[in-house]
Amino acid sequence: MKEVDVKNKCELSIIIPIYNGSRFLRETLDSALNQTYKEYELILVDDGSTDETTQICDEYAAKDSRIKVRHQKNGGMSNARDNGYKMAQEGTYIAFLDADDIFHPDMFKDMMKYGTSDIVCVCFENVLSSKILEHSFHIKKDKVEHMSGKTMLHRLFERENNNGEISRLWGMLIKRDFYEKMLGTIREAESILPQNYLNDIYCVPRFLFNADTVTLLNNVYIFHRISKYTDSRLLKPNALHYELALANKMNMEYYTKKRCKFAYEESLIGFYLVILKIWYQTVTQEDNETTRKQYMNLTQKYYDEYFDALKKLKCKSISRRIVKGTIILFKFNKTIWKLMIGDVRYKIMYRFQQ
Repeated sequence: MKEVDVKNKCELSIIIPIYNGSRFLRETLDSALNQTYKEYELILVDDGSTDETTQICDEYAAKDSRIKVRHQKNGGMSNARDNGYKMAQEGTYIAFLDADDIFHPDMFKDMMKYGTSDIVCVCFENVLSSKILEHSFHIKKDKVEHMSGKTMLHRLFERENNNGEISRLWGMLIKRDFYEKMLGTIREAESILPQNYLNDIYCVPRFLFNADTVTLLNNVYIFHRISKYTDSRLLKPNALHYELALANKMNMEYYTKKRCKFAYEESLIGFYLVILKIWYQTVTQEDNETTRKQYMNLTQKYYDEYFDALKKLKCKSISRRIVKGTIILFKFNKTIWKLMIGDVRYKIMYRFQQ
């Protein structure tokens, strides 16, 4: 695929939603501003933060004219991304970033070379919060692949062929006209997934399935911070967690409708891990008895609906067979599963992975 001759104009809008992100925000903003590609605007959406996020955003905006800031009442990640997009210039490309990650300085320079694709993806590596600044990037310039969106959807699950994990919605360079085309479909889910309609779980499969052309820069360009402060790792359940069950269920239905057998089968284990984590969170952390019963019943319903498909699933690796076995254990003895799997995976491991 021919590289694009990038002109010296603001063609790229980078959107970072932030909620109480002051602990790591300066490192992330410095990483974004240190990009060798300079012709972009940086939109910071302060989503009702109660820490020093507001002051940090305003401080950086005062120092760099490329930065725009929106302060709003807390509306969640999807709402913040959406409102950030509405502030964007009429440029050709958009990108979303997380507020606590670190980026290779050439990330956008390298991605913008292939902007004729609907989507340009990079790889990322999960790094513990205490270790993230100790890592160094190792980029091989020849690791560039071009494919259809459907092929890229397959690649999401082929970790052995990727030099890192493939980026979520954050870390993708998206052509604006393609994004506009997808917005109608995405916003249809806003009423039932107000926290997740513009989140990775719901969006990425649909974006890739509908993209004609995708370029993968098959190197780690993002160090994705993992810490006890990461919302998805909080044990106390909230609306975001509860919606994840439905979002993953909708994905399974989407793969069935689109006859994506490969994606359906590869997502099945992940689907079960999500709903079992929500079950564990609900049982151990939910104080409201009505809510607890509601989500215990819901996760059990989802578990039972796909159990026959799970039993028939042929796992390619020993590790996946072990995980499948732990999922099946849940059906026969929830108490043992909670003690042997749930407590170890979430309660104990989360305590040490900070």
